[in-house]
Amino acid sequence: MFSLGKRNTLGIVLLFTFFTLILSSCAPRHDDSASENEAKDNDVDNNTMLPPISPIEGEFEQVYGWIKKDTICYSSIYEGAYEIYAYNIYTGKHIPLYKSEEELSNVLLNENQLLIYTALSEEEGEIHIIDYKGNEILSRKLQSYETDFSWNSHNENELLITTLTKEWESKVFTLDIQENVLSDFPVSTPFPQWLTKEKVMYLDWDQSNPSLYAPLKIFNLETEEENEIDLANIYFVDQKNEFLLTISSKGEEEEEAVYTFYDANIKKQGSISVPRLSKFANWLVPNYTIYKNSFLTFTPERNGNAETYQEGFELIEVDMETGLSKKLFADKDLEDQPIQISSDGKYCLYGYYFENMLNMETGDITPLFTSNIAQ
Repeated sequence: MFSLGKRNTLGIVLLFTFFTLILSSCAPRHDDSASENEAKDNDVDNNTMLPPISPIEGEFEQVYGWIKKDTICYSSIYEGAYEIYAYNIYTGKHIPLYKSEEELSNVLLNENQLLIYTALSEEEGEIHIIDYKGNEILSRKLQSYETDFSWNSHNENELLITTLTKEWESKVFTLDIQENVLSDFPVSTPFPQWLTKEKVMYLDWDQSNPSLYAPLKIFNLETEEENEIDLANIYFVDQKNEFLLTISSKGEEEEEAVYTFYDANIKKQGSISVPRLSKFANWLVPNYTIYKNSFLTFTPERNGNAETYQEGFELIEVDMETGLSKKLFADKDLEDQPIQISSDGKYCLYGYYFENMLNMETGDITPLFTSNIAQ
């Protein structure tokens, strides 16, 4: 939850100072027949990724994620304009999707749509939502200094939006994309996430009494009922693929992080304890990605301080139903960097700009682009 763009990065640094605990608790299918037929027509092996590519125009800026199992979404900068493309990693086909004269503050993908957020000023931004043919579905302005989005994975026409002023006052809204209606969310806690089609979850941090942990609460939009879940010592939550993830401490022990997985009814599934690293006011949550019922994340070799730790990380795969785990690519020197797996599990986007591709069969890492990252 797992924002992008240079201005947004600065805002997150500031938010860390003021909302450290809150931000720490908030952490990406189309019909593939067209791309597969295109690969066949061009005598391309649809299982072999092409070598590093060059943007059609300008300098590579960032990859935003997978549109589908063979297609990524990336942006480049050309003559001061920001251009977003879809790129097929097997056929090499580029499809232009969007062009903006404004810097891209955030780009978010769901199965059929792309959200682009640009900051027009320090107090105003603009949302554009398009389909993957480049057709605009929605455009509207928001009064906000910093903005966070959570897409409803059960209903792609719904968004949760958290807006923050320069004084870090927050408001939460729901956006009906189809009707273009923005509504106040009944609970003021920032950075909520969808749990089900009609339920929203959040850690209810007490801003007047800072703590390492917060109660997990669920709000039902249909009944307007809020319930607190009886789970102790939680400091991070996320949801994907019908699994709820919590990260917590085991009693008074601070050396290990306890990852626990639940179904949508909050019935416990698997669990695993791993070493963790401390930060200024909380703990580091290493990068992770989810594929079907598998949870892939980086774990440190031992507990310690994130600022001074130098022993490296291992990539592990956890079965969320059982908690059983295994190490991946033990002979590879991997770092704790953002990672996102494709829907077929063959490749992971990897790196701070998703600028690399990790082969999930061999562990080999290949740069995606020949040009340098635009600064």
